Amino acid sequence: MKNKNQLFATSVLLMGLSSLFTGCTISKKAENLRLIMKDDYCISNINAEFTEIRPSFINPDSLFKNDSLLSNNLTRKEILVANATGMVPLIKKLFVNQNDSSARTRVRRLELRHQLQDQIWRVKTVFDELSSELNCETERTKRAAGYLDGYEKKRTNNLTIGAIFAGSATTVAPVFVKSSTPQNTIVIGGAIVSAYLGAKLLQSGHNKIAFTYERNLLSDVWTEPRVSSQYPEFIWQLMNGNELNIGNNNLSVQQNIKKRWLGIELNGASSQTLDLLFKKGGSYSEDDLQTRAVLLSQLEASVSLLNSNVQSCLLSIQRKLNAIN
Repeated sequence: MKNKNQLFATSVLLMGLSSLFTGCTISKKAENLRLIMKDDYCISNINAEFTEIRPSFINPDSLFKNDSLLSNNLTRKEILVANATGMVPLIKKLFVNQNDSSARTRVRRLELRHQLQDQIWRVKTVFDELSSELNCETERTKRAAGYLDGYEKKRTNNLTIGAIFAGSATTVAPVFVKSSTPQNTIVIGGAIVSAYLGAKLLQSGHNKIAFTYERNLLSDVWTEPRVSSQYPEFIWQLMNGNELNIGNNNLSVQQNIKKRWLGIELNGASSQTLDLLFKKGGSYSEDDLQTRAVLLSQLEASVSLLNSNVQSCLLSIQRKLNAIN
């Protein structure tokens, strides 16, 4: 009977220790995920494809002031979009020939309209690729955050259960084990295990994961370079035009995004956090991943809205050109 009682108390203590070993297994799984998260599978070819889409002029201000052919037929916003997407030469040719009704000119006009439509399709395709990359990167970030959240919950549950069993062992040992030596061993061992598991519980929320990326689409929005290394040239020019920012024409799309970030998500953010978010990545906590996911979602929404605005302008230009006989 005495041996059975000792065995019972010891078993309770071992249950606590088993939770500790389970925590090690979870840590091993987290290490495997670190390797997976280093694989940046979201990067697209937006800078490699359609490189012929380039702004007609680096600074479109001269078009607003000096090109009466455009200013008499298009709005300021339409001129900005036409210039950024490299369509100014095509559009001007169509306007120049609008009073010529000869068969040869009509055929040429059809060719120019076909080229214009092809360019519009290319612009939309690049915008779609950019939105897809942002969507993919958001999903990838949320996936890592979700894993860390699940990892923390499993770890906390296992450590809590272990601490309960270890504490139970120290409580029941005097009842079942009468011999002082094994009784003291179980009590001391249980106290040590319980204290250790309690200390590990206090460390919850400090787990991190290696999370990196080849291209960080958040970076240029934050650093505001004159020439972007992350975005196609025409999209970056559109993002920096005040006329295309719906709701506040005093700021560009890029400036408006950054202002929103500074207002809430990055209000009071440390330089270490900013480096993590806007450089090549690094060791991310769950909170950092959640912040990155929110920033990406906001950027994706702004790019989508910009695309809609651009397509609306291009459609308006097409209608005006189609009105030409």
